[in-house]
Amino acid sequence: MDIKADLWFPTVVWNYQLKQINNEELRDYVINMRQEDPGKTASNYGGWQSRNIDILDERPLNIEKFIVALQQMVDQASKMASLPKLQICDYWWNINNKGDYNHPHHHRDSILSGVYYIDVPDENMGDIHFEREDDAEYFLPRYMPGRNQITAVRASYKPKSGNGLIFPSWVKHSVDGNQSDNSRISMSFNTAISMTEANDELASMNGMPTTKDMAPPTPPKTIDK
Repeated sequence: MDIKADLWFPTVVWNYQLKQINNEELRDYVINMRQEDPGKTASNYGGWQSRNIDILDERPLNIEKFIVALQQMVDQASKMASLPKLQICDYWWNINNKGDYNHPHHHRDSILSGVYYIDVPDENMGDIHFEREDDAEYFLPRYMPGRNQITAVRASYKPKSGNGLIFPSWVKHSVDGNQSDNSRISMSFNTAISMTEANDELASMNGMPTTKDMAPPTPPKTIDK
């Protein structure tokens, strides 16, 4: 007798790498930005997290190219998940020094979220953990010979320069404390349904503005540097 497994409600984490991005330029940009932006406290304990930057805010040309590369990853992920076309809607920069970490949290008002690691010079700079929230840990055997994608209650990723992750915004996640004397620099972002005619009906059903309600967004201004 045959048996067929149907996987429902899986948690997907997309792992990507950007090979044609100048991470040194990004690092210098973030370090300089910290001099002008006092930062904010959200899920972070210590460290510096910039203000949330709207996707339409003015930015240098090299940052625009970086955003475009990230958007291409979002396009691939949303297509694989049969989601409507999504657009990066806001983003922020992070600098985590020794001992800095992030509490468990979600990203509200977003569909997919992501992180990109700009500069991770050492080991033990803070793994990111995705937590299971269906209470399976209360039912699974306490001691098992091994864990897999069905029985695991946590998925962990080690940060690496040039790599990034995209994940459902409702998945609770946290980041370990940086154990290095050097700083870990990264960028995080959220997404929303793109304002396109193809998405108008879906946006209307979800109480969101459509292309008929307002003019399509103009491309962000860029600064040649």
